[in-house]
Amino acid sequence: MLRLTVCAMGLAAALSLAPELGAQQGDSAWKPIDPEGVLRASAIVDSVFVDRQLRQATVDGGDFTAYLMARLGIHKLPPDFGYRVLVDSSMIRIGGRISDLPSDARRALAQLVLVLPPSTRLEARIALLEAGRQAVRFHLGGATVQGIPVPDAVLNSMMRNVGQQYPALTETGRDLYVQVPAGARMALQPGGVRLTAP
Repeated sequence: MLRLTVCAMGLAAALSLAPELGAQQGDSAWKPIDPEGVLRASAIVDSVFVDRQLRQATVDGGDFTAYLMARLGIHKLPPDFGYRVLVDSSMIRIGGRISDLPSDARRALAQLVLVLPPSTRLEARIALLEAGRQAVRFHLGGATVQGIPVPDAVLNSMMRNVGQQYPALTETGRDLYVQVPAGARMALQPGGVRLTAP
């Protein structure tokens, strides 16, 4: 999911950009994506959806992004991964600089980032959509480079390549389906993802 985060969540898989994280919305609103987040998010997901110890809980946006990346098979997230996550009630935004991408992610996004300076900021915008009673869909709605939208034709081509490398993604590379218990819900809210047991 590094590529989904990298390209969406910039993948996240694709990523949008803006001037500087601090200049977008306060630094405190942007959450880091770190390896320990996978464990924290997994514990909360299990408490709500598996063990049913909690009726409802919220997972931090950075932790949830790390969790989704792990579901894509990206288990070696660098401890200094420079991308950050901002979640509100309408979308997940993942942003950072080209220089913060691991080398394999830079190769996957070569047609987008090859000629750009390392300081160029990327941002991906991901929506959370319902997909029936037992699934949700994370959809890469768009990406920007220095705040300029990446044309859909370019994004589609790039993400199809990413989709071929990550079987958990759809063929387009722009969608990740996640199974949930029948009747359970996931919803975005400022700062994180709210989980509700059936």
